[in-house]
Formats: sequence, C-alpha cells, structure tokens
Amino acid sequence: MADALLEVAGLTKRYRHIKALDGVNLTVQPGEFIGFIGPNGAGKTTAMRCIAGQLLPDEGKISVGGCSVIDDPVRARGQVGYVSQDLAIYPYLTGEEFLRFVADARGVPGAEQDARVEDLLEMTELTEARSRILREYSGGMARKIAIAAALIARPPLLLLDESFVGLDPESTFALCQRFSRFCEEGGAILLSSHILDMLERVCTRVVLLDRGQIRLDMDRAALDATIGHTHPSLTDLYMDVTGKARANRRA
Repeated sequence: MADALLEVAGLTKRYRHIKALDGVNLTVQPGEFIGFIGPNGAGKTTAMRCIAGQLLPDEGKISVGGCSVIDDPVRARGQVGYVSQDLAIYPYLTGEEFLRFVADARGVPGAEQDARVEDLLEMTELTEARSRILREYSGGMARKIAIAAALIARPPLLLLDESFVGLDPESTFALCQRFSRFCEEGGAILLSSHILDMLERVCTRVVLLDRGQIRLDMDRAALDATIGHTHPSLTDLYMDVTGKARANRRA
C-alpha cells in the first residue's frame, strides 16, 4: 500500500466548553475521493481547517505528505488546496488576476502559469469572464474560481468544504468528472457536502462525522454491499447512523 497522503491521529478541538472534535483518527491514501458527511455542527469544517493549518488542534497529530501540519506548517500547507465554505477571494481582482496572484503565492513557475490558467478557466467555464472583477461574479462563479485557485498549484490533497453550493447541475457534473480524474492521477479529495445522492455515485469512500467523532467509514466495496441491500440509499444509511430515522419515526 502507498504511503498515506493524510494522517490524522487523536485530533481534538474545543471551543470553550464545546468539544468540536473528539479524538478523530483518519488516514487518506492517494487516489481516494472521500465524501465527508455529517449533520450541521458535526465538526467537518473544524476538521478541514485543522488539516489546512488554519486552526491549531488542542490535541492530536496531523501530517500531509509526511509533513507535520503543526511542526512544519509551511511545507504541509504546500501539499493542500483548500476551498472553504466562506470564500476568500479578492473582489477587485479579475478572475485571471486572482488565479495568477494565487499561482505566484503558491510558487507556480511563471513559464507554467499561462497553460494552467487557461486550463482552469476552461474547466470552470470562466474563460469569457476572465476579465471581469470578482465582485461581479455570481455566487456559483465565485465558487468555481475558488476551486480553480485551489487546483492551480497542483497540490496532492484537496479539501472542499460545501464546494458545490450554488452550482448548477452541469457545472457540478463537470467538476465531479475532473475531480475523479484528479484522484485517478494520484491525488486525494476530502469533499464535504449534503448532496448525498451525488456522493453515493462518485465517491470511493464515505466518512460520516457526528458530534465530533467518526461514526461511519466505508470504502466503495462496503458501500456497494450496503446500499440497495440493507439500506436503499446513502441518505437512508446516513439517517440511520445519525439517529434521524428513529427520530422521524417517533415524530
């Protein structure tokens, strides 16, 4: 088995008296496309922010590509592309300027920038909007340029937090295809989303976080053996594991 791309051990994070993450252990291998699911407030965003180096955990270890996020944060962050729920873009840059700014910040050689920018603008269907400033972009367009920015340095690990919110079905389908190719080429993705039917189709593994702990971790084979047999769909499995199905029956 290849060396793990991401290793999380005993990850714990508290916000005053609230334990957002409670000893989370997670290993991600190259090639995995993971659906990271769970109720609102389960700790998914906190986990992603810790992995991306934006939050320091109270306990635990995180390494990306063999680099410790805590002890060697600069090298570790260079291995990660992160798209947060709350997009961090510069409203008075054009789409193309923003991609080139991120490319410079991430150390993409100048000789490679033109081809990468063109490829990502085409992938996100933003070529015609390249010269518009970002404050004029729709919500879906802003999310797509943020995804393009996360990809421009070709990091091996992508963290996508609700990155399909506001996207039309065509854009979602095209991006899923691109993400699948990214994983087939040796990258890995941790994708947080509530669009469970999509995750059921495209992901090679599903990890369910609830109340700060991993309650379910299934690879593709286990999902295929479960969905359509013991549970009709990933949504039904999700409802069962989180207790929502029992609550609905009582109601």
